Amino acid sequence: MTTINTSSIYRITGLASGLDIDQMVTDLMKAQRAPLDKLMQKKQIWQWQQEDYRTINTSLLNLRNEVFNLKLQGTFQVKKAASSDESIVTATAGATAAATTYQVKVNQLATVATNASAQAIANDSFDPSQTLVSQQSNFIHNSDNDFGWDSTTHEFSFTINGQTFSFDGDTASLNLIIATVNANKAAGVSMFYDPSMKKVGIATLKTGDNNPGQKEIQISGNFLTNVLQINVDYEQGGTDATFEINGLAGMTSHTNSYTVNGVTFNFKGADANKYVTVTVSNDIDAVVNTIKDFVNKYNETLAAINAELKEECYPDYLPLTDEQIQEGKLTDKQIDQWQEKARSGLLKGDSLLSSAVSSIRTVMSSIVQGVTGQVTVTAGTQKITTVANSLSVIGITTGTWEEEGKLYLDETRLREALQSNPDAVMELFTRTTDAAGNPITDSKQKGLAVQLYDAINNAMSRITSQAGSAGSLYDQSYISRMIRDMDRQISDMEKRLQDLEDRYYRQFTAMEQAIAQMNTQSMWLAQQFAGGGGQ
Repeated sequence: MTTINTSSIYRITGLASGLDIDQMVTDLMKAQRAPLDKLMQKKQIWQWQQEDYRTINTSLLNLRNEVFNLKLQGTFQVKKAASSDESIVTATAGATAAATTYQVKVNQLATVATNASAQAIANDSFDPSQTLVSQQSNFIHNSDNDFGWDSTTHEFSFTINGQTFSFDGDTASLNLIIATVNANKAAGVSMFYDPSMKKVGIATLKTGDNNPGQKEIQISGNFLTNVLQINVDYEQGGTDATFEINGLAGMTSHTNSYTVNGVTFNFKGADANKYVTVTVSNDIDAVVNTIKDFVNKYNETLAAINAELKEECYPDYLPLTDEQIQEGKLTDKQIDQWQEKARSGLLKGDSLLSSAVSSIRTVMSSIVQGVTGQVTVTAGTQKITTVANSLSVIGITTGTWEEEGKLYLDETRLREALQSNPDAVMELFTRTTDAAGNPITDSKQKGLAVQLYDAINNAMSRITSQAGSAGSLYDQSYISRMIRDMDRQISDMEKRLQDLEDRYYRQFTAMEQAIAQMNTQSMWLAQQFAGGGGQ
C-alpha cells in the first residue's frame, strides 16, 4: 500500500480499503488510452513514410548531380595533351583547345633575379638567432655607420623594392629580419642565410625580366649594402623564357608557362636544338568515365526506388507503443524484428515513386528528335554509320523486363562513337538549341540529359510536396501538416486522459475517505459497547 502525489492531487491508494488502487486505475485507463495509442501508431507510420520519401529524394538528388554533368557541353569537350619529351615541355588543354599537334622548341627558361653577399659577413662565432647588438662584434663590417643606426637607440631601416623595413638592433636578430622580409609579399623577394658560407642570398619571387633596363631587386640602406654586403650591381637579372611554337620564333614569357588556343605549355627545360611534339586530342577516357559514373548511379537509384515499391508489407504489425516496449514481454531482438516489419512496405506500390520511375525510364528509352550527328560503330561483324539519336546507338541499353530498367554499358561501342564523332554524342545528351541556334521548346527534341534532369526535378518536387525536406525551416508538406495535426490531437487526448485519471483517483480517494470514516465510527461503537458491557 502506498500514498503518492500526482498531478497536484493528493491520492490515498488503498490505505483504508486494502485495494490496489493504482493497478485498478491503470486497468481502467488502458481501455481509455486505446484511441490515443492508435493515433500515436498512425503518427509513427507517417513519420517512417516521410523518412523513406526523403531517403529516395536524396538518392534522386545524387543522380541529378551526375546528370547535370552530362548536360554540360564541356563534359564532352575535355581535351588532353601529350608531350614527346616531358623533361622539356608538358601541356594541359582546355575544352576550347583544338585537336591538333604543336612543335615546340624551348631556347631559354625564365629565371628569377638573384643577388647575394659579395663576401662572408661574419666570423665563426656569429649566431643569427641572437640580437644584432649582441652579435655586432662578430660581423666583419660592424661599425655603427655600417649598420646605419644611432649608437644609443640602435634603430635602423632599409628598403627593398619600395617596401621599408624598420628594426631595433637591441631586439632584432638576422633570422627575424629575414623572416620579416619573407613575410612581406609586396617586396617580392625571399632571403636566406647560409651559415657555412656566412652569406645572405636574395631572389625575386617572380621569374622573368619584369623591369626591362632596371634591376629587379631595388635595395637601399646601410645594413643591406654594408653589413650584408649586397651590391645591387652584382644582381643576376631575371630572364624571360624564349621559345618557338609551330615555327613562330622569338616568343617570350615572363614565366615558364604560356597559353595559346586553349593549350597551356609548361616549360621544364631548355634545348635550342630540339623540337618537342605536343599532341592535343579528345580525352575519350574522361568522357567514358563520366558516363560510367552516371550509369552506375542511375542503376543504384532505380534499384533503391524499385525496392521500396516492392517491399513486403505487414499490416498486422503496427508500431510498438512505449508502454508495449516497457512491459518487458519482448526481448530487444524481438522488438527490433517487430519494428522492422512494422515499417516495411510503407511505400509499396506508391503512386509518386511509380510515376517517378516511369518518367525516368521513358526518357532513357526515348529517341531525340531533330538530331543529325552520325557516329560509326560496330554492329555484329560490320561497321555502320547511324544517327546518334538514342542511348542504344552509343552502347547503353536496358536489360530484361525483370531487371526493371537497369542499364548496361557497352564501353567498346561507346568509345567507337566518341572517337568517330564526339560532337554527335554531345548533342545526344546536351541539345537545347536547333541548327539555327534557336532555343528548343519541344522537350522531345532536347538532349537526353536535359530531359532526364527535368524529369528528376519534377519527381523530387512532387516528393518534397508530399514529405518535405529535412532542411526546411517550416515544412508545409502534406505529411508534415498531417503530423502537426496529429500532434495537436495527441496533446488534446493526453489532457483529457489526464483529467479522467485524476477523476478516477478523486473518486477512489473519496471512497477511501468514506471507508476510513466508517472504520473510525465502527471502532468508536465497538469501544462504546465494550465499555457498557463491563459495568
